[in-house]
Amino acid sequence: MTQQPATKKRIEFIDLLRGWAVIVMIETHVFNATLADAVTGSSLFGVLNFINGLVAPSFLFASGMAYAVTTRRKINDYLAFGTPLFRQVGRLLFILLIAYSLHIPKFNYHHLRYEAGELAWQMFWQADVLQCIAVSLLFLQAMLLLLRTERRLYMTMIGITVALIFATPVIWGIDFWRWWPVAIASQMNGLHYSLFPLFPWSAFLFAGAIAGYFYLRARDNSARSPEGDPVGAMMTTSVKFAAGIMVGSFLLHPLAAVVYATYDYWRFSPSFVLLRLGIVMVLCAGMYLSEKKWGVSPRSFVALMGRESLLVYTVHLLLVYGKFGGFTFAETMRKAFGYPEAIVTTVVLLGLMYALAYGWSRIKSGPVPLKRSVQGVVLAVFVLVFFFGPH
Repeated sequence: MTQQPATKKRIEFIDLLRGWAVIVMIETHVFNATLADAVTGSSLFGVLNFINGLVAPSFLFASGMAYAVTTRRKINDYLAFGTPLFRQVGRLLFILLIAYSLHIPKFNYHHLRYEAGELAWQMFWQADVLQCIAVSLLFLQAMLLLLRTERRLYMTMIGITVALIFATPVIWGIDFWRWWPVAIASQMNGLHYSLFPLFPWSAFLFAGAIAGYFYLRARDNSARSPEGDPVGAMMTTSVKFAAGIMVGSFLLHPLAAVVYATYDYWRFSPSFVLLRLGIVMVLCAGMYLSEKKWGVSPRSFVALMGRESLLVYTVHLLLVYGKFGGFTFAETMRKAFGYPEAIVTTVVLLGLMYALAYGWSRIKSGPVPLKRSVQGVVLAVFVLVFFFGPH
């Protein structure tokens, strides 16, 4: 029997987790694009770099949790191949389109048709965070249609996620470019340009979806039985589990370094994946505790950034790395800043992104024709620039 859809309501701690990831992501990109070598070579930056390395796992984990929540609300329509299923697949394909659009060598038809070389197109197919999210969610959607129930889906995904984590060093020892099309091969590992291939990064999204399922089960138990705190107990258990896999990651490392023929602790080892997954699970529990204890203001900066994460992610990347005529911020300011200048730049960019997110959220909540008009104007501008902009 399938679950009945729950009342539609945002789960704020997921927005907080995703918002935290987006905010630190902006700092990460600004710092990496601008800080001088003397700064990035310091021990302080090493600590900061470790914290920044939690951004993608947190973003992916939150996306997985959001998938579990959305699926619970629409599962009957999904299983019946109703309109919501096709909208969901269309949305994921749109995310994939945005992801690859951000990798276009130059946003100009003439350049793509006549000037872009083979290397540029090879780099175009690299897997980034948005590609990982879209492909992983499409896989989850297909598995749901195959397995037909939430319980079978998430129990199966536990096994798949564990297998994926421990198979990653083996996958990274294979050059898939030799046998597969570049677009597919680039999704498998990071041997050629890809920063966030499915192995191991999809494990964070799958783990988030599994955690979301257990959260929803605990919430259902809370609704049926007002006594006790099933959700709080579930979060406590998740923190204990997180502590266990973090400790286990350190114990696993010496053995894994010997067993795997291909092994790189910082890039794709099971040990480092488990360590970061444990930290993200603790962060998630902390966001839940924050929501429960203090609530989330409707004007929360962090929650708003989480709700509009796709827009903020796309626009801030264009501002930092995009080419406007002959100007690129990242190339112009490369290795030129110390911490004060980088911090000021980050604060300014965060302010711009908040204004953008706030404005778009107001437009979305207003009249539908206004929303459609804004989307149409933006699309028309991109089409005109792509076909008729300067070469």
